[in-house]
Amino acid sequence: MNKRKEINIKSTPDEMYRVEQFAEEISDEYLLYGNYYGNILMALTEAVKNAIIHGNKLDRRKHVSIMQESTKEGLWISVSDEGEGFDHHLYIQDQDQGMKPGEDKNGLLLIHKLADEVSFKNNGSTIEMLFRINGIDDIIFERRVAFMQDFLRVFQRLNS
Repeated sequence: MNKRKEINIKSTPDEMYRVEQFAEEISDEYLLYGNYYGNILMALTEAVKNAIIHGNKLDRRKHVSIMQESTKEGLWISVSDEGEGFDHHLYIQDQDQGMKPGEDKNGLLLIHKLADEVSFKNNGSTIEMLFRINGIDDIIFERRVAFMQDFLRVFQRLNS
């Protein structure tokens, strides 16, 4: 079942449309709508913005790598930049003490609220987010695909 998808973007806000496209492709592939799609899009957008602004410091020569992998647990999405990283242990301490409006770390707090699990790797230059998706196992996934295929066949026949 492990399927992977990856894109690399330049460190510029002009590339954010590709992040939205990536989230839409994930949603379409796994038939995710509503909260799942919204949570993934918002968390992914925040993670990529952090990578572009704080990690790569808006350096167009650097890239942000976005990878998605589906497992039995759900969808894992990681965002990696080419920056030095940050002390994510301090972030965890700040989270325990509560954030103040306008702080740079509020995006990370939002990611923690939207994703089911969040972890950092590579000295903080990679964030991994897990979205536990109900029914992402093979059997239910195959049923969803078959349902959509049947629906599209009927829809096409009716509109022919």
